[in-house]
Amino acid sequence: MHQKNQEISKGDLSGKTYLMTGGNSGIGYEAIRNFASRGASVILVCRSASKGREALEEIKRETGNNSLFLYIADFSSLNSVNRFAKRVLNDFSKIDVLCNNAGGANATRVVTKEGFEMTFVTNHLSGFLLTKMLLPLLSVSTDEEPTRVIFTSSYGHAHSALNFDDLELVEGYRSLRAYGRSKLMNLLTAREFSSRFQRENIIFSSFHPGAVRTPIWRKGGRAARFIGFVLFPFLISVKKGSDTFIWLASSRDREVLEANGQYFYKRKRARVAVHATAAAASKLWDLTEEIIAPFAE
Repeated sequence: MHQKNQEISKGDLSGKTYLMTGGNSGIGYEAIRNFASRGASVILVCRSASKGREALEEIKRETGNNSLFLYIADFSSLNSVNRFAKRVLNDFSKIDVLCNNAGGANATRVVTKEGFEMTFVTNHLSGFLLTKMLLPLLSVSTDEEPTRVIFTSSYGHAHSALNFDDLELVEGYRSLRAYGRSKLMNLLTAREFSSRFQRENIIFSSFHPGAVRTPIWRKGGRAARFIGFVLFPFLISVKKGSDTFIWLASSRDREVLEANGQYFYKRKRARVAVHATAAAASKLWDLTEEIIAPFAE
């Protein structure tokens, strides 16, 4: 890593507050380790209290940073996300960086108690709802330092266009298809937020971390497990996978400060699939707004 990269990953973040979803393992955990080591306050939200406590205690021991806060929420439940967002609105006066990293894959189609397909609600609806509800805290920024919202997407977005008549894959469910479509939704959501909130001093972006060595390969269907097995020798570490994430969340490079609505891979703007259109982003927004409306109050 050259000197510029070292400066980006080691610069002081004192006074900044980061909120990370899905941060008790994988690239999310690696990113909050970095933020905490640089003096930031970090809010970690995860589903498992024991795993969350273990993650934060390890980071506290490693970094000496005690400004780490654990919240428990289930991102497969919009009611749970709503309660969490309200607690954050009550407990904090600002959020400098929101990292929408929670996500997963399911081998078979699972419908939640609220009636949503699991991948759809966990990977897309919950991050959308959380971002909308936390906008009052994200809008507290200065011209010198805009706030940021980052969505973890994937190159997998390129493999499946959205079927707006069947966003939840009632027909033809496949684990990789559901995951890929959810990652397309993440990319489109970042783009549409940037378009609709241009007057706010907030940078919305998304990124592909690369093929990272994480448990998600084991949680998908047979195809995902097979691909993970074949690619295992070539999968990258979580440290490498988190690099663009950390860069987007903390760098003051011009490429980042001008990144509104953009999609990145290896710290560079990356090409998106032909079906990742402005029209698709707008339509997805309208449908998502309608779906989450009962949970956004």
